[in-house]
Amino acid sequence: MKKSILIISLLLIAVRSHAIDFTDQGEYIGSSDCIACHERFYELWSTSHHGKAMEAFSVSLTKTMQPMKEPIEVGGETFIVEFDEHGGILRGTSPCGEETTWRIRFSFGGRNVRYFLIPMDKGKLQVAPVAYYVHQGKWYDSAGSMVRDFQDGGPEDVALHWTDRALTFNTSCHDCHVSQLEKNYNPEDDSYTTTWKEPGINCEVCHGPAEAHVKAAEEAAAKGEELTDLKLLTFHGDLNREQRDATCGPCHAKGQVLTRDFTPGELFFNHYDLTSYEDRDFWPDGRDLGENYTQTAWEANPCAMSGQLECIHCHTSSGRFRFKDNPNNSCLPCHEERVDDILAHSHHTAEAGVTCIDCHMPTTAQAFMSRSDHTFRPPSPEATLEFGSPNACNLCHNNPEAIMGNYAGHKKEDAEWADKYVKEWYGQDSGKSILEQGRIIELCREGDWDRLPEILAYLENPDCDPAATVAILRMLNNCPLPAKWPAIRAQQNSESEWVRATAAASLQYDNSAESTQGLLKACSDEFRTVRIRAAGALLARNLAGYTAEERAAYEAAHDEYWNSLIIWPDRWSSHYNQGIYFDRIGDPEKSLAAYEKSMELRNDVIQPLINASMVHARTGNSTNAYAMLEKALAIEPNNPMVNFNIALLDAEFGNNEAAEEHLKAALAAEPEMAQAAYNLGILLARRNNKEGFQWLETAALLIPENWTYTSSYLYFLDQDGRAEEAEPLLIRIIDTGRASPEAYFTLAGNMERAGRISEAMAIYKKAKLDPRLPMEAKRYASNQEQRLRSAL
Repeated sequence: MKKSILIISLLLIAVRSHAIDFTDQGEYIGSSDCIACHERFYELWSTSHHGKAMEAFSVSLTKTMQPMKEPIEVGGETFIVEFDEHGGILRGTSPCGEETTWRIRFSFGGRNVRYFLIPMDKGKLQVAPVAYYVHQGKWYDSAGSMVRDFQDGGPEDVALHWTDRALTFNTSCHDCHVSQLEKNYNPEDDSYTTTWKEPGINCEVCHGPAEAHVKAAEEAAAKGEELTDLKLLTFHGDLNREQRDATCGPCHAKGQVLTRDFTPGELFFNHYDLTSYEDRDFWPDGRDLGENYTQTAWEANPCAMSGQLECIHCHTSSGRFRFKDNPNNSCLPCHEERVDDILAHSHHTAEAGVTCIDCHMPTTAQAFMSRSDHTFRPPSPEATLEFGSPNACNLCHNNPEAIMGNYAGHKKEDAEWADKYVKEWYGQDSGKSILEQGRIIELCREGDWDRLPEILAYLENPDCDPAATVAILRMLNNCPLPAKWPAIRAQQNSESEWVRATAAASLQYDNSAESTQGLLKACSDEFRTVRIRAAGALLARNLAGYTAEERAAYEAAHDEYWNSLIIWPDRWSSHYNQGIYFDRIGDPEKSLAAYEKSMELRNDVIQPLINASMVHARTGNSTNAYAMLEKALAIEPNNPMVNFNIALLDAEFGNNEAAEEHLKAALAAEPEMAQAAYNLGILLARRNNKEGFQWLETAALLIPENWTYTSSYLYFLDQDGRAEEAEPLLIRIIDTGRASPEAYFTLAGNMERAGRISEAMAIYKKAKLDPRLPMEAKRYASNQEQRLRSAL
């Protein structure tokens, strides 16, 4: 199976075409000019969810909605929508009784939910604090509904304030609801004069400008001739399967936009990067939490990966499901045998009316927005038992309300009941690959790097699809063990451009010659996302010893990388990333200016403040560094990294009492923060405080490969007259399987000096056989073992 997929992928690479040149198609003119010749298509489009992705909030629209009878409280304020002869207004009342009204300008969405846009200052269009659930005629708190129901024991999600910039249409959610948009952002005063050609996703979004086409059609009609040169992009005539899918991808993906010039005919990973299971919006087994993250699922879909399936097999260009009347036909012709015998395959009666998509594309929801699972994976109740993710069996049988995001009914006993039948029908190994993936993803999320060999081995598993590979590579960034690098470098040769790009990004943290050479090669990859990630990883490396061609490829890729950092002047994260860029190339002045701009756009996030404090500290301005951290502490008083960094400055200023307080706060928030434990231990042990010894031991055991942590603890034990405790500690360190060479050699040396030669030899032998130790250390251990044996 794996080999056939790879062969098909290679064939697809060979037929890829470049972006379409729209110069000869003229200007964008709007869909109304299409009606004369394409009335039926216009009717289908204009009434579709693509056509109505955005529409004016009009009287005719309000007639399709239930009036709002009672105000809704949102963040201490109350809001009510009132319909009138122009459409409607939003009336808000503050806690002190002050009223504000806004004219509702637009509605967007509509398949499940209607969100509304109201005008704010400086040309901003803001998502209103209340939204409308179409299927029940229900009004509700829009931002509150977006809170994720994470069930992994991690930090709880919290609702954004409705005026948050992430809910500003011009800033965040514009591209997929209107056509031919011009943002027209003015960074001087943070204002917008945003315009668009047409609301909704119009014909020209997918077919390109239609001016030349309409003119040619009119001329041909006037002459009574057939139009042979359409002067318009056609999906089947001009694009291959990958290009057609890429046209749909950007609006159905959670990821990162890297350029602003995507056009139909381009490929997805020439303009975007994509989020995968490293994000808590996905369960470990790959089921998403309910939003429309179809593109990530598509990268894990075996039918799509085989080259046998594309978006428009099942969907029309206006987004409708082609097989609404007979969903099973969507699985033809590839799965004819199962479709023809659906009752036997599904083990359900004809009365149940079960279809292929009921089991392989179960519907769930987030924020009242339903979506279907596009991985096509079979039901796995066992994954529900292990990870808490939903499964198709219980969605139908025991927990139908989970379709709208309420998983309270996904009870253990119900999942066990479903699992029993699935195993009886499809075998005990049913869902095995889903469980294997979920367990590996969970290991990475938990940072269980003691099982790194198991994680790296999974990367070679044929069931490890691109989405899982990408997630693992990204989470390996948190792994301190150098054994990961060969496996990451190997992924640069992946058939998946998404995987190659992710591997390149990860190699930023490995300065070896092998990684540098691989990254220089990646700078010439056919996909821009790979080139951008490679250039980012190579930033500030000395490339003087490489060929002129390699350096030229890097410079070209670097220009693409820089462009990806500046395309969003209205987003704080763009300036934040520029600050990182300038810091890495050694320009602290520009770095601080970028962080300052980031803080102007968003004054309630701590990342720019932390980074700016580090730049100040490195340039010798500890006072400004401290001021930045104080601001960060005011925003997130329990943040472990802020408390840790401000503690270091407290200690530098001689304020040990404050340093101790902040280090304890850091450890209260993150008990396994080894560097905080180490510094607190040093601070207290210097005063012979017994608690300091406990923290030093904690640090040494948290990161046993860090000899500084271990040796510092040994020093203070010796100073306190407790040298006899060194040996038990070193044995515990070595037993973790992550000890440094020095831990082995110190223990063996102590044993030798005590005349315990056989025990010393055993320790040297253990070091010699430790696969994690560098070869030089292994040779030293072998020589020492031989020396002691010869002396016996």
